[in-house]
Amino acid sequence: MHPSLLIFLSLVVSTLTLALMLLLWIPFVCRFELKRDPGGDPVQRIEVRWLFLSRVIDGFAATEREDPRDEKVDAKMEVRRISGLFRTLHRPVTTLARRVAQRINFRELSCRATFGLDDPAETGMLSGFLYAAFAPLTRSPAVSVRLHPVFHEQAFAYRVRGSLGVTVGRMIIPVITFLCDRAVRGMIVRHVHGSSSSSDSVPRTRGAEVLAG
Repeated sequence: MHPSLLIFLSLVVSTLTLALMLLLWIPFVCRFELKRDPGGDPVQRIEVRWLFLSRVIDGFAATEREDPRDEKVDAKMEVRRISGLFRTLHRPVTTLARRVAQRINFRELSCRATFGLDDPAETGMLSGFLYAAFAPLTRSPAVSVRLHPVFHEQAFAYRVRGSLGVTVGRMIIPVITFLCDRAVRGMIVRHVHGSSSSSDSVPRTRGAEVLAG
């Protein structure tokens, strides 16, 4: 191999290695505000900083206000998704939350959430799951979490504000452990099979229509 080419490849490998090390071990600083309230406009503002780079995401700043009926339908669907995940992933999610909380530098975190399902019993189970998931976070003096379960009607509203530092390299082991859990792997496999079956059904239907015509 030509010496100049070898030097060039060495520089490329060294640069990529240095960039990867910086990405894994230099923390990201994230400031955010998330809000959803049926009586007001939704807010989704996230600012991420890393070294001298900065990125701001303002998800709902330029969107028109949704129809209140659509907001209620969306909120109902979100609560049902959370309830379904609770039944399947209670243990692995709680473990992941505890391990991740130990590796995040919380500068400030304030969370207020109101939720309610059709069945008061399901609301109680969801409340227990959320309290267990947030328990590792509330040990930090910079974290304040308030959950308000509603047992007499459906409800879903939240407001989250915070600032924290995240080091990607410290999250690798907890995430791998979470993905290796049997319940999580089963949910991923079902989701992949469901997506593939739904995509396969479209060409078959079109082919049947062509034959019928």
